[in-house]
Amino acid sequence: MKSGLLLFVFLTSLICYGQIVNKDIKKTYQTRYYFETQRMEMFRTLEPNNDFLPWALSERADEIPINIWSQQVGICIGLGPHLYLDAGMAWMQNGEAYVYQDSQSDSSFNYQTHYRYIGLPFEFKSTFGDKIQFYLGTGLAPALYNGFKQDIQWTNSLGAQYDDKIVINNTLSSFILLWKSSCGLDIHLDDFYNLRLGLIYRQQLNNSYGPYEHFVHKSKGWGINLGLSKKL
Repeated sequence: MKSGLLLFVFLTSLICYGQIVNKDIKKTYQTRYYFETQRMEMFRTLEPNNDFLPWALSERADEIPINIWSQQVGICIGLGPHLYLDAGMAWMQNGEAYVYQDSQSDSSFNYQTHYRYIGLPFEFKSTFGDKIQFYLGTGLAPALYNGFKQDIQWTNSLGAQYDDKIVINNTLSSFILLWKSSCGLDIHLDDFYNLRLGLIYRQQLNNSYGPYEHFVHKSKGWGINLGLSKKL
């Protein structure tokens, strides 16, 4: 409820600002709203929490990246001839995976971990061009914890298959902060719609876990975004 109210106030303020910016700026960059989807390859840095209690990484040292989806809606507001603010609300996922196969039998053990967040990302972007605009931006994404899922699959030595799912993790922090950077193309389709296509990199700045847990976990990853924007 609080997140929804915060988003409403935030977007309302942005829209109001977008309507009162001077006409010269609006001629260069029209206020636009958009939806985009992001395909990310996410991983993490993982270290023992030496400030609390050193703990071996064990099998977690062998985790691998995971490909996951995130979605975002937002608004772009011109601030200058070649500068605009891109801000909105995102359903973001971080994660990692693990794959083990016994070389002597059919035993295996795999899992895919997803950390889910509701974020309010914003970036300041520079843009150049006319019908096809190139953009380059950087900003931050504060986010609130929204859920956890770990899908687990394993087989025994005879090849029998099993699976399970974990959806509760009480060790995670309720808030994370990410730095993000992006570049790409904003392609003019007609008088109202533009196609957004680009690359994204994001790096978590604080620990995913609470201060008294075994590890310091910070997600990072890169991906592509594809979206559609409409002139307001």
